[in-house]
Amino acid sequence: MKKFSIFSSALIVLGVSGTASAAWTDIDLNKPGNIDGAAYLGTFNYNGQTYGPSTALSVAGQASPTIENKFDLKQLKPFTFYGKDRDDSTGHNDVIITANTGSAQAEAPVVYRFYRQKHSAAIINLSRGTEARHFAKAVVGEKTAAGTLVNGTYNYKGVAFTHFPRGDFNYQVKVTGPSNATGEGSFSLKGLKIPARQSYNGQDVYFDINRGTLNSSALAATSAGLRFEGAVTVAESGVSDATAWQHIKGPQSNPSYRLTLYGPKGAEIAGVIQGLPSRIGTAAIMGSKQ
Repeated sequence: MKKFSIFSSALIVLGVSGTASAAWTDIDLNKPGNIDGAAYLGTFNYNGQTYGPSTALSVAGQASPTIENKFDLKQLKPFTFYGKDRDDSTGHNDVIITANTGSAQAEAPVVYRFYRQKHSAAIINLSRGTEARHFAKAVVGEKTAAGTLVNGTYNYKGVAFTHFPRGDFNYQVKVTGPSNATGEGSFSLKGLKIPARQSYNGQDVYFDINRGTLNSSALAATSAGLRFEGAVTVAESGVSDATAWQHIKGPQSNPSYRLTLYGPKGAEIAGVIQGLPSRIGTAAIMGSKQ
């Protein structure tokens, strides 16, 4: 299984806004994302300003003649999808208007998708031509301090999403000590697509993961934060189209998840699922305590 690090402090430096350190909400698009180390590609327009890495090329129709490399997530409203606000594969660029950069992709816009909670956020970059559909670029946030959890049961509810599909996320954490806990949960993804050229019937095929299981995991207190890491199970009974699931080699996949606690006393949780069939790619999962 591919090893990954989604919470590298070397990539996202935590600090207080206005000091020498960058706040967790300051995203440097010149640096690789903290999931798989894949680079950000293309640009997006927000409030009249174009954002993207310095390697991006300006094109006609951009919101501004200059490309800013750093984007402040505090501009975004919490618990709102930006970039693709539909919960299926047919959504348009609802909130952030995107613009393509580079002649090789002149017909296909590069799309950024953001989802921010109060203490954490995920960034998805729909970028063609990258390895293994590395659309999920970063999960960042204000990490929960070790030794601050209060005994009890925490129920988190939120979203699961990739570059287009979107679904639900639920996770239950049972805390038995300041840094001791176990967690398990579930997720769904709606509107997964197999394009006609890759499908088994010569037509576009859409299907859903109605329920995937995030297997039980013990909390680990690490230098990267308080986090859970475990296996993911998707049974054929949990998908809407068993033929489609078999076609993309779902039963042979070996997915896993990693989640980190964010905010005071574990107010939020966020991370990714990796190892799903390559047709799906990495999914972000995040929720807030209910």
